[in-house]
Amino acid sequence: MKLHIHKYLAFLTASLIALTACEKEPVGLGSEPDKAKIIFVNAAPNGAAQPQLARREIAVYPYFNEVNYNNSPLKFPWSTGYRAFVPGTMTIRMDTARSIGTDPPGPGATVAQVTFDTQADTYYSVYAIGTVQNVEAVVLTDDLSLPSPGKAKLRIMNFSPDAGPVDVVITGGVAAPVTIARNLRSKGVQEFIEVDPGTYTMEVRVAGTTTRIGTARSNMIIDANSCYSIWTAGFRTLPSPGNTFAGYGFDLRYHANRWSNPLVQ
Repeated sequence: MKLHIHKYLAFLTASLIALTACEKEPVGLGSEPDKAKIIFVNAAPNGAAQPQLARREIAVYPYFNEVNYNNSPLKFPWSTGYRAFVPGTMTIRMDTARSIGTDPPGPGATVAQVTFDTQADTYYSVYAIGTVQNVEAVVLTDDLSLPSPGKAKLRIMNFSPDAGPVDVVITGGVAAPVTIARNLRSKGVQEFIEVDPGTYTMEVRVAGTTTRIGTARSNMIIDANSCYSIWTAGFRTLPSPGNTFAGYGFDLRYHANRWSNPLVQ
């Protein structure tokens, strides 16, 4: 009898852990309601048109109120994940960094800085956009409340330096084709909308046309009860003759701001 009780208690404990994991806090954090949470995304590619400068693997060190939490610089198009801070005034400074062994001589330099107020139990995304030679900062407040049951939330941004106004279209997956963003101008942000979960193929088109920019992005997994940010990144036309690195080419990027494990029910 005791053996059966112990087995039941072990099963109950495992079940409670599974239920807790089902609806995770936004990526990278536990429950810290007294803190402001900030994610930094380097969406600024190297736009050098001079071959010598284009060889520099320029990345960005983000400083949060003068503190650098990164052991290495953040290259395009990666992010820090959310970090928790005491709420109040936040200044994020962005300094370039050199990749030793491949870049020409020259020190790093501050390329942008942004100051904004933060509140407890609130999530923020800070994007470095434009190019590393001409950085702008975009600060967004993230609405990470859960979508309607069984739905997912998508926020769509146009952060490509040269794509111009775009449409974003689901061309494969649930209920395809459907246009989920229309005439989204450069630096434009379409706040969160609800969609059905699924595995999608999405493509970016010149606004109002069927002309695709870049290649379609396939196998985009959108899970229920989750919140995602999707943004255009990179150059439609690579700077010439300097920048020929294919990794700076146009792409559709995305990450989960809040994710609920679909395998745990």
